[in-house]
Amino acid sequence: MTSRPRLLWGGALLAILLVVVVAVKACGGTGEEALPDGEKQPAPVAFGEKPLWDERKPGMERVAGVELLGDVAVVAGDVRLGGARLAVVDSRTGAPRWVVDAGYPLKGGKGATAHPGPGYKAEQLRGVTGKPVVYGQGSDWTVLVQYTKGGQGRKTETGVAALSGKDGSVRWKQALIRPRSGDDGDEDRDKKVRLLAADGRVLLTSVESKDGLDPKTIALDPATGRKLWENADGWAYRVSGDVVLGETRGGEAPSTWGEQRRDTDVFALDVRTGQRRWTLDGRFDASHLQAVAGRTAAVTVRETAPGRTYADERTVLADVATGKVVKGPRESGTSDLYGCADDGATLIACSGLSGRLVTIRTGGRGRLVAAKKQPFGDTMASVVMVWKDRIFIEGSSSDGKPERHAVVDRAANRLGSGPPGEIVAMSEGAAAFRVRRAGSTSSTPDGIVMRAAAAGAEPSEPTPPARPTLRPPRIDAAPLWTAGAGPAPARPPVKDTGLGSVISTEQAGDVLVYTGRERKDDHVTRQVVADVRTGEVRWSVRKGGSLGDGVKADFVGVPHIVGKGAEALSLVGYEGPGNEYGIAALSLKDGRLRWKKQVLSGDGYVLLEEADDDTFTVQASHGAQDEMVVYATGSRRELWRKRGVETASIGGGLVLATKTDQGDDWTVKHLDLIAYGASDGKRRWNLAGRYRDPRLLHDEGGKTVVIGTAEGGVVLDRATGRELAGTSAPLVRCDGDTDELIVCQAGAATGLDPGRRAVTIRTGGGVTKIHDLLETGTLTRYGAIGAWFFAVREPAVQGGAAQYLALDGEGRQIAANLPGRPVGIEGGYAVLMPFDQVRDALGEGAPGFTVHRIQG
Repeated sequence: MTSRPRLLWGGALLAILLVVVVAVKACGGTGEEALPDGEKQPAPVAFGEKPLWDERKPGMERVAGVELLGDVAVVAGDVRLGGARLAVVDSRTGAPRWVVDAGYPLKGGKGATAHPGPGYKAEQLRGVTGKPVVYGQGSDWTVLVQYTKGGQGRKTETGVAALSGKDGSVRWKQALIRPRSGDDGDEDRDKKVRLLAADGRVLLTSVESKDGLDPKTIALDPATGRKLWENADGWAYRVSGDVVLGETRGGEAPSTWGEQRRDTDVFALDVRTGQRRWTLDGRFDASHLQAVAGRTAAVTVRETAPGRTYADERTVLADVATGKVVKGPRESGTSDLYGCADDGATLIACSGLSGRLVTIRTGGRGRLVAAKKQPFGDTMASVVMVWKDRIFIEGSSSDGKPERHAVVDRAANRLGSGPPGEIVAMSEGAAAFRVRRAGSTSSTPDGIVMRAAAAGAEPSEPTPPARPTLRPPRIDAAPLWTAGAGPAPARPPVKDTGLGSVISTEQAGDVLVYTGRERKDDHVTRQVVADVRTGEVRWSVRKGGSLGDGVKADFVGVPHIVGKGAEALSLVGYEGPGNEYGIAALSLKDGRLRWKKQVLSGDGYVLLEEADDDTFTVQASHGAQDEMVVYATGSRRELWRKRGVETASIGGGLVLATKTDQGDDWTVKHLDLIAYGASDGKRRWNLAGRYRDPRLLHDEGGKTVVIGTAEGGVVLDRATGRELAGTSAPLVRCDGDTDELIVCQAGAATGLDPGRRAVTIRTGGGVTKIHDLLETGTLTRYGAIGAWFFAVREPAVQGGAAQYLALDGEGRQIAANLPGRPVGIEGGYAVLMPFDQVRDALGEGAPGFTVHRIQG
């Protein structure tokens, strides 16, 4: 051989080798083997029979990596529609502590968004070990993610952000790529940041070109993110003692699944300076790092003997401080080792020939001890994981039998019964197992199952989930009548509305008021008042239609019903002679004009924004002046007016108004949300300076309001503006008619949204509770009526049937066979919408609805 390993520790090593030879056990034997040097055998591990939760709980389709820390699990995975997610959840229940979705803002990130790399795949949210990159102790731990600022075409920086394990907020962030101006910036924007590894002294990342070539390892300070050093030798990704081990470029980046890379050379850098300590380049044709523990590394090497045209492959053990090969294949019996794993501290375990297991202790003063045994007979014992002196192994059978799994000590003695599958993460109280789901096309298992675990004791089995106490609404399956809309006329028994789509409905006593855009001209809106029991139209009014008294209707959109009961009125905008604009009140009973209030005359327009029994507000534009004007509903007396704000909602003695700024690209920036006294216009509270980009998402005039911000959502006390609860979930819309239950959609407002799921908010007894229901990402059309949470499961195949669900506030299903999605329940009747939607240039609507009787 051209580079034969030699013994380099002198006489001391010879004495060690004598001990090694005595300690090596011959194969075979079913009895218990003694541990070397009188080591204490670790207690067996027991696993719960019933799963605690699986990957569907954090809303993932495929899990890329799991790390268990005390009572939490850090899970990186792919979600539907091509997104990636990092979720920190309770290890026993799967309930989220906090969540980061690719492409969404980081909490406290000042505009930085999570970005796991090209394709938004979760592989980029984990390090070379296959787990999320986590460091720290106890409750004070940190997890790393990549981030970007700016859009894809105008990216201003890409880097690494350290997130608090407690709440996901940014502890610090460090920019690693800042694109240059001009054409050179395109090359910079194509570069990517890879997470490698971390411990308490150093964080390791890399910057690479688009194709993964020319990697540069960058070391950061774990406390501040300050750059410590850079190195262009390749990827440095394992910290051991005073050095960082890595591999040169090769054909691809280091694999998070541990596959051996070809044409690489192992090297070591000084952990403090990044200067090269040693390299195996030139000593072997190629070398690949398998495992590292203490001051020893297991390295697979390839070398071509003189006169041969092919290379031999074997495993050697190297001193991590010097790179010197301290044991060759024949001196210690460590030849032909495969699939080595380590605990990162003192123990390495490898698969050997003929089904043997080989373990190497790298404790004090570099003492090396090896032991061998055949856990599965002649079948190879593949090492899956090493955890606290326990080695998890699996063996396959050539005759088609299922894989076998076991936990053994370092002498290959069985420790308790075998685990129920391939383990990927372990803690004192829980264990994660990889599973393959039916229909998976991935080459690697795509799911996980979490189970309770305990060392030296029986694990605590999961408590059965509490059954929902809420009963589903008793909606008759057959409708009383059906209203049809859309591009084609409806056919009996469906009542043709003449509308191209329905945009809103509201129940008021014995009538149903619905509005929509006309089929022949979608710029014309119409409001229809029909008997709720039969669908018989009592009256209707369209934009431009006569209201009486010489005035005609202006835009009629969302119904504004006031004075419900015998005096119920529908308020609409009107236009009169001489460019007179104002608000008209129509009797809900017969459509007759009851009163009108002129707001302005001349060039301009008036928009009715909000109305209740006490006040109504309009947006009046006259020339260059825009004003919010507030009137008393009963007397039509003007109460007050403000410039520069628009009404967001009214009720409960307050008018909530928003202040915005529109950019040159038509984007709207929300500057403030202000609460004014409805009667006097005095400011009660506002949000400028408290939250960035505050937007009102929900207000029904109760005790709470829900606000969306640039970094999540908050629930405020409506009277005082005091924050009651908050979530990092990016809320975009909410629904509900009481404080008892509000259901919000998290994710993006439009388009395909991998981060979509429901968030429920419940307030009662002075306490506000928020549930981020990650598992609802496969549902859509979230909404709430009373204590009921309604959603739709989309058809599994094109042309299939949708499933209409009822759930409680914790996301527990109480019905899966509703005849439609309820949008209103009142007075013994329910209005249901279908799953299908109609989209046009002006927005989204429904192709009709049905009215059902509700029992009880």
